[in-house]
Amino acid sequence: MSQRLGTISLSPKGNESPYSSYFLKTMFGISQLPKNGLRVQGDAQTFNDLAPEYTEGNSVSGAQKKLLMSMVDGVLVPVKKNGQFIVKPAPDDFPHLPENEHCIMQLAKAVGFDVAQNALVPFENGELAYLSKRFDILKDAKRLFIEDAASLCLVAPVNKGSDALSYEDTLNTLFTVSGQNRGVTLNGFRQVLFAYIVGNNDLHLKNLSLFRKPNSQSHFMTNFTPVYDVLSVAPYPKYYGDDLSLSLFNSELEAVFSEAYEQYGYYTGYDFIKFGQQIGLSNSATKKLIKQLFSAVEGAYEYIINASQCPDDMKRIIKSHIAEKLGRLSRPYPVNLV
Repeated sequence: MSQRLGTISLSPKGNESPYSSYFLKTMFGISQLPKNGLRVQGDAQTFNDLAPEYTEGNSVSGAQKKLLMSMVDGVLVPVKKNGQFIVKPAPDDFPHLPENEHCIMQLAKAVGFDVAQNALVPFENGELAYLSKRFDILKDAKRLFIEDAASLCLVAPVNKGSDALSYEDTLNTLFTVSGQNRGVTLNGFRQVLFAYIVGNNDLHLKNLSLFRKPNSQSHFMTNFTPVYDVLSVAPYPKYYGDDLSLSLFNSELEAVFSEAYEQYGYYTGYDFIKFGQQIGLSNSATKKLIKQLFSAVEGAYEYIINASQCPDDMKRIIKSHIAEKLGRLSRPYPVNLV
């Protein structure tokens, strides 16, 4: 039985799509599938058992078990350092999370985000794991200097999603530490809006990062890294409370919400127009960003979700959630508001 890896088929016979050679070369540095197909060593249980040993002092720790891995003869095996891949199985409370994250990352790519290379790869028992290729390791073995928003905003990692934080303040800070690069503001705005649309209420400060190229003479962080760790929490209602990890506006920290929010009880297009203005974007530029992302998601989400490996009930929930969020963004502005 075949497994899907991005756009190619992983089968014991090595059947390949027309694009598999390119994908295998760019993702894994190999020209053809191994005899038994690509796979992750062991299963999810052995993975979890190994996690404490291999993540000690590692930068990829977190609530979700994840390990650095390298490929050896078509098998992804854990390593303590210099692994090119980050591999994550499904946590106990989040069934089919690898399929979920892979699906939403494909949607992010389809609507124009620069995303970390990713794939679904089976363990030896067939259970799927989510795999992301590290983007900080360059071809010449040099490394990008990467700093996440928690560090840049002087927030302790444990407070990465604190109720005392807002995206308004976060993006204004990132604009400053980037040397006032307006591209950072535009990219950050789109990431927050996309998170709202797909139900990613896990966009905390550790999931937003800027980079600087090696040997750069500038002390400023240049721009956002490729998008990573993007998923929909909508299929897990126990963990889906607020629509976003942080408040949209600083004023909300004092329980002061927009006129539109007071009327509808949730964020609408009006809130995101106001949000754009609060982070330095013009009214026309903000409306254009919203329209472009809205149209791109509207045109792509059903196809991509239907083609994903998510189970049918998860597909239905995510599609319904996105349709609802697109509807919210289209709500009429309250009377007397522009």
